[in-house]
Amino acid sequence: MLHSPKKVAVILPSLHIGGAEKLVVEELTYMKDDPQFAFELHLVFDRGPFFNSIASLGFPVYVWNAPHKSIRMLNTYADIIRHLRRIRCDILHSHLLDHIGPIVGKLAGARVLATVHSDKQYSAMEKLVLTTSDLVLACGSQVKNNICKFVPAGKVGVLDNAIHAPDNKKNFCRDNVLKKFGIKAGSKLVISLGRFTSLKGFDVLIEAFRRVVNEVPDAILLIGGDGEEKGRLTMLVESFGLGGNIILPGMVIEVHELLAACDLYVNSSRWEGLPMTLLEAMAHGKPMVATNVGGNREVVHDGVTGILVPPEDHERLSNAIIRMLKDDGLREKTGKAALSLFTQKYTIDKHCETLSEYYLQLLHKKTKLQN
Repeated sequence: MLHSPKKVAVILPSLHIGGAEKLVVEELTYMKDDPQFAFELHLVFDRGPFFNSIASLGFPVYVWNAPHKSIRMLNTYADIIRHLRRIRCDILHSHLLDHIGPIVGKLAGARVLATVHSDKQYSAMEKLVLTTSDLVLACGSQVKNNICKFVPAGKVGVLDNAIHAPDNKKNFCRDNVLKKFGIKAGSKLVISLGRFTSLKGFDVLIEAFRRVVNEVPDAILLIGGDGEEKGRLTMLVESFGLGGNIILPGMVIEVHELLAACDLYVNSSRWEGLPMTLLEAMAHGKPMVATNVGGNREVVHDGVTGILVPPEDHERLSNAIIRMLKDDGLREKTGKAALSLFTQKYTIDKHCETLSEYYLQLLHKKTKLQN
C-alpha cells in the first residue's frame, strides 16, 4: 500500500443521466474511503441529475460551468489545468472527454487514465488525443478491440462496467408500479431504458411492438428516458395506434422498482458499449432480449441469459419478445442465468478492486498493462 493518499481527479462533462455518469457515481461511492487515494471530481459544464448522489460523499466537487461551443471553453480547461498543477494531481481519470481530457492531464503533469464507454466511430482528433493517455480502459472486450485499432494494445485494458447490486429487491412491489403507470394487473410488462437518441433504436422497438401486441394482447412496453427523439417516438406510437400498449413516461428515477416489476428487459440499440441498464436488469434476475452489437453480446448469451437479435430488424426483435413473453419457463431459466453471471463478474466491488490495481500500475509508471 502507498504511504500517503495519492490525488486522483476524475473529470467528465456533467452528471446527466447516462451509463458513463452512473458508473462514475458507482465508482466514487464505493472507493471514497479507500485510504490509498484522495479523490476529487470535476464537472466541466454543469451538475446534472446525478449530482445529488455524489455531493454528500465528502470529497471536493468542482463545477466549472464552461460555455459550450465557445473559445472561452479553452479558458475553463486552462483553469482546470492550473488547479490540478497546484494540488499536484497524481492521476487524471477522464470520462466522455476523449477529445481533450488526456491533454488536460498531461499538461497538468499527471498520469492519465481514459475510460472509453462506446464502440463508436472515433474522430481523428479523438484517436490522436487518446493515444497520449498512459492507460486506456475499455468498458468491454468489444470496445477494446475497436480502441486497439488506433491505440497500442499495451496501453489498452478492459474494465467491465459494473453496478452495486440492489440491497432490497424483495421490498419492491409490482402492484405499486402497475398502479403508478396505470397498467392493468396481469399485464406482461416489458421495459427498456435509455436516452432518446437514434443509436438506442427505440423506433425499431416501437415498430416491433405492433406485432407483439397482436400475439400477446396484454403486453405493455414502457420506455423510460428523454432526449432529442422524444417527439418523433411519441408520434410513432400514435401513428401505429399503440397508445394503449406503449408508455413513454419521460425520465424515470425509480429504475430498480421498474426492473423488479418487469417480465422482460429489451435493448434495441444500433450500437453499444456495455450498457449499465443490462447489468441492472441482470442484477434483478430478469430475462433479456438485446441486439447483437458491441458489449450486449458479452452479457446476453444467446439462449442462456437471453436472446440476441440483429440490430434494426423489427421482425426478429418482435419474434424474440413474443417467444419470451409466451414461455414462462424460458424467462425463468434465462433470468436465473443472468443473475448468476452478474454476481460472478459485474458487481461494483470486483470492478473497483481492479480499478485500484490499474491506478497503482499508473503510479508505478508501468507502461504496459498487466491484464
